Amino acid sequence: MFFNQTRISNKWSIHTEVQFRNATFRPNTEQVLYRVGINYHFKPDVLFTAGFAEVPNYAFQEGFAKPPSSNEHRVWQQVLLRNNYGRFFIEHRYRVEQRWLLSAQQNTYKNRMRYMLRVSVPINKKQIQKNTLFLVASDEVFLHLNSNPYDRNRIYVATGFQIATGANLQLGFLWQTTASNTRKYAQVALNYNLDFRKEEKK
Repeated sequence: MFFNQTRISNKWSIHTEVQFRNATFRPNTEQVLYRVGINYHFKPDVLFTAGFAEVPNYAFQEGFAKPPSSNEHRVWQQVLLRNNYGRFFIEHRYRVEQRWLLSAQQNTYKNRMRYMLRVSVPINKKQIQKNTLFLVASDEVFLHLNSNPYDRNRIYVATGFQIATGANLQLGFLWQTTASNTRKYAQVALNYNLDFRKEEKK
């Protein structure tokens, strides 16, 4: 997974994201997610975002060898709230998605809500800064806006290292539980942020 936030002013930034999801450790692409968004920094601890995502899904054992078996177009909006309690950095993320799921068999439209609670804590320093080793844990629930609301739940734990002010690497594990099963994913994530503000950020 790759995440980027490019800051263009005190109030505005651009979000970009790419995720490759494999069904096994060997190359076998199951799903790819491309997500972009525009962030409005309302306050240092309050962030509003709106954007678009493209999610092609591939048949098991075929991957990129054939065109996607289905595709999803997704419009999304979210609010991110951040605060600190001592050494703990806490994030509450509220996201709404409008989803168009397209395949040769049928086209479906769905609305979905998501809530994620995420906690990060530094290990070798008092706060997360350059050369900090840290732990991350999160839980995210997904709900459909219909008579059968439960979609899935994701629990994530990881160890991270802050390479520089705007960059960190995380190695973790995710449990995704749906109504029918629980799948387990090993994850590698690179967060690399850019800041093009000049005198304004001071």
